[in-house]
Amino acid sequence: MNLEKIKQRDRWTCRRCGHKFSDLVVLRFGVGYEELDYITVCTSCFEWTLSHISEANELFKRSVRQNKIILIGDCHGNFERLDKILTSEYPFDFFISVGDIAESSDLAHHNISSIDKWKQKGYCVRGNHDEVECFTPLELVQELNGIRIASLNGMLKSRNFIKDSTNNISFREVMYLSHLRDVDMLVTHQPPSGLFNNIGEPVLEELLNYLVPRIYVFGHIHKFKWRFHLNTFMISLPLITKGYAVAYFQGKDLRNIEIIFKKGKKFIRV
Repeated sequence: MNLEKIKQRDRWTCRRCGHKFSDLVVLRFGVGYEELDYITVCTSCFEWTLSHISEANELFKRSVRQNKIILIGDCHGNFERLDKILTSEYPFDFFISVGDIAESSDLAHHNISSIDKWKQKGYCVRGNHDEVECFTPLELVQELNGIRIASLNGMLKSRNFIKDSTNNISFREVMYLSHLRDVDMLVTHQPPSGLFNNIGEPVLEELLNYLVPRIYVFGHIHKFKWRFHLNTFMISLPLITKGYAVAYFQGKDLRNIEIIFKKGKKFIRV
């Protein structure tokens, strides 16, 4: 077993004693695990691992990531880039697109073999430019690999919430979701208000305040941005050519959820 001490604060708590925001170090164990498989402990617990190797190994085994989810922003027919991302990240449990995957013209002029290749792994919500269903639409609420996901397919067309097409969100859907509890992830195409100046839907911000999911993912703005709101980690995904995110869920505690934003060889871990 090899231990690597790296001074960085890429988790909020020590995985052994629970101490928060201390001088954390990263431990990587042995050979055969993925490069990013590790646990984070405080300095005092790091000294403990040196003299308690077997107990530290058990701690690591309990902390190994359980769900790997790829989060994809607006694709707009760039199936080649989508295939490249998913191939580089495989194996993963599933991926989620926040909409604007393709219009009809995209399917007519591009190689769409990647859609069939990843169809069984892909879930999505509809955006304002989606004319076809490339992957499985997320339901209003469903559970995938133990992760409870709420979603809204389409756009808020007006304050009347008239669902006259599959690309519109209805009042009933918003009201139904507002009464849910224990939601791990909320997925919409449009952003809520409050994250960008004068952009976003106040209704989605209100829904966010009711649900308080652990993660809220959306697109539409084509910009990468993140922030905390109440107990929710909000993620605005950029265009697929600008990057994507990888989420690792390990239990229901937000401290055990890791997000990695990737753009080329650069990545940001939060």
